[in-house]
Amino acid sequence: MKKVGRSLAREPEIAFAAAISGPYNIHAVAHCRDLDELFEFTSDRIGGLPGLQSMEVSPVLRHVKQAGTLLSGDRLAGPPAR
Repeated sequence: MKKVGRSLAREPEIAFAAAISGPYNIHAVAHCRDLDELFEFTSDRIGGLPGLQSMEVSPVLRHVKQAGTLLSGDRLAGPPAR
């Protein structure tokens, strides 16, 4: 599962990925332009990762409120320069 997580985290659409406990071992947040892109991303690219056994997708079509997250355009902002 470690290889799946690392492969997933390298994908440019992935804004956040973490190992978790429970029925699934990895939680990831992907940013896609529309449902067609989400379908292509999950079925063609992520679905083909070696070691992936199953996945659950929960599209969020609109954020009403998201306090505390810094954005740069439509992507999460990187860490501040030191």
